[in-house]
Amino acid sequence: MLELCSGQLKLYSSVKETAVDWLWYPYIPFGKITLLQGDPGGGKSTLMMSIIAAVSSGNVSFSKKPSRQPMHVIYQCSEDDVADTIKPRLEKAGADCKNVAFLDEEGETLTLTDERIRIAIADFNAKLLVIDPFQAYLGETDMANILGIRKALRQLGVWAAFYKCAIVLVGHLNKRQGTKDIYRSLGSIDLVAAARSVIQIQKYEDTDTRVLTHIKSSLAPNGKDLFFDLDSVSGIRWIEPDNITDTIINRQVSAPEIPNKKEYAADMLQSILSDGPVKATDVLMRFKESDISEKTLMLTKKIIGIESFRKGRSWYWKMPDNKGKTEEPGI
Repeated sequence: MLELCSGQLKLYSSVKETAVDWLWYPYIPFGKITLLQGDPGGGKSTLMMSIIAAVSSGNVSFSKKPSRQPMHVIYQCSEDDVADTIKPRLEKAGADCKNVAFLDEEGETLTLTDERIRIAIADFNAKLLVIDPFQAYLGETDMANILGIRKALRQLGVWAAFYKCAIVLVGHLNKRQGTKDIYRSLGSIDLVAAARSVIQIQKYEDTDTRVLTHIKSSLAPNGKDLFFDLDSVSGIRWIEPDNITDTIINRQVSAPEIPNKKEYAADMLQSILSDGPVKATDVLMRFKESDISEKTLMLTKKIIGIESFRKGRSWYWKMPDNKGKTEEPGI
C-alpha cells in the first residue's frame, strides 16, 4: 500500500466521482464557465436571448428537448439600454421577464470579481448568469494581464460551482484571421483555458447563415456544428444540417479534464452545508477524506462567503446569510 506523506499525496481511487449537469448538452454545463465568442454583429446576443427565453419561460426549447421548469437568469449587458432595447428583445424572444434580472450599475460600476455578483446569484437562485460582453466588466484588469484574468475567472468558477449556476461570458474575437479558432479570443489565452466549454459563432462561408462551432469541450465530446439564421420575428431560426450543402467538419473530441480544485471544494461545501449549519470539525474531517487541502478549503470558504459562528464550545459553518433569498422556481 502507498503511504501518504503529510496528507499531500492522494490516491485517485479515494476521489468520489460526480456527474456533470447540463443546461444545454454538450455546449453549456451547470456550475462551470462557458465562453461564447464571435465578431460584433455576428448573432451572439441574439442567440443568448433565445437561450434566456428558453430558461426563463420553460416553454421554448432551444435544445430540441421537452420543456423544463422555468429557472432564474441574470443577464448583465453593458452595450444596450435596458428599457428600449434589452427588455423588448427579451419579450420578443419569449422570455418571462419576471424570471430575468440584472444588477443596477447606476451607483457603482460592476466588475467580474464584485461580491455583488455572488450575492445576486445566491439571492435570486440564478441558474444562468450571462455577462455580455465580459470585456466591459474587467475593471482595472488589463485584458493581457494573465494574473488578473486568472484571479477573476477563478473566483467566478468557484461561485458557479457552489451555486450550480451556468456562467456564460460573451466575448469579441480578435482580428487575427487565419489563426486557429481557439486562439482568436480577445485577450489572454487564459480566458479559453479557464472555460470548460468554448463556443464560437461566425458566418457560414459567404452567406448570412451563422454556424455555431464547439471549439473546446473539457467535460464531454465536442457538440456538432449548428446552423441558424437571424429571424426578424423569432430571433433565431435553426437550420437542419441536411439543408447545408457542404459536409459538416467533424472536430476533434477533447478528453474530459479533472475539475478545478476550488470548484470541487465549492461543490463539496454546497453539499455538506445544504441542510443547515455543520460543526467546523466535521467539515474538516470530510475534506480530509478527499484530495482537497485545508489551505484550498479555507480560500474557497472565503471566496464563497461561508459564515462561521460559535455555539457553546463548538464552531459551526453555515451557508452565506444572503437577505432577500427567493424560493427556487420548481427546478
